[in-house]
Amino acid sequence: MSDAQTSDLDYLRSVAESGENAPLIGGRFLVIWGGLAMLACVAHWAIMAQAVPIAQPFVGAVWLVYGATGLILTAIFCRGLMRKPGSGSIGNRVNRIIWRSVGIGIGLYVAGIVFSVTALDASPVLFDSILTIALFGYAIAFSVTAALSAEKWLYGPAWISIAAAALSPAFYGRPELYLMVATIILFAAVVPGFRQIGREPRVVDE
Repeated sequence: MSDAQTSDLDYLRSVAESGENAPLIGGRFLVIWGGLAMLACVAHWAIMAQAVPIAQPFVGAVWLVYGATGLILTAIFCRGLMRKPGSGSIGNRVNRIIWRSVGIGIGLYVAGIVFSVTALDASPVLFDSILTIALFGYAIAFSVTAALSAEKWLYGPAWISIAAAALSPAFYGRPELYLMVATIILFAAVVPGFRQIGREPRVVDE
């Protein structure tokens, strides 16, 4: 038996004996949603700071495009994911559930803000609080996943997200908030996403 075959068997044995050691396979979604969020935040800043000749009401269109594009890309890139080794591990199962819950929670919060601003004449500054909620959601998702998987380094992005969420209210009403959050997302979501992608096992026919 070759050294490569021995290594493969050792890997499979370790995964079978302890599912928590299976690598996480959701990195592509961190890159997709994180990358799109970065672009949306930069576009939001550019419009609000009048760095581009686009009327401020078009900010809403930016975030609609963000959501629609994210859903389409998620549907495309989730194909074949469940065939990857370790997809049924406790870490990956929790990772899927926690991020789905965070996404739904953020979506419902956004709906609540939209209703409050349009129907109840609440201050549009409430839209800025969506970033705070999203960052706290990131922190919870990363912390839970780190606790229930072998990816303990995810506590780093969790703490970055917590710190940014705590700081964000100081920038409410200022376009700079969106540049700050774009930078945080780069290091708290996109970079970790690429790292997870690099550690993903391949399916047999890839």
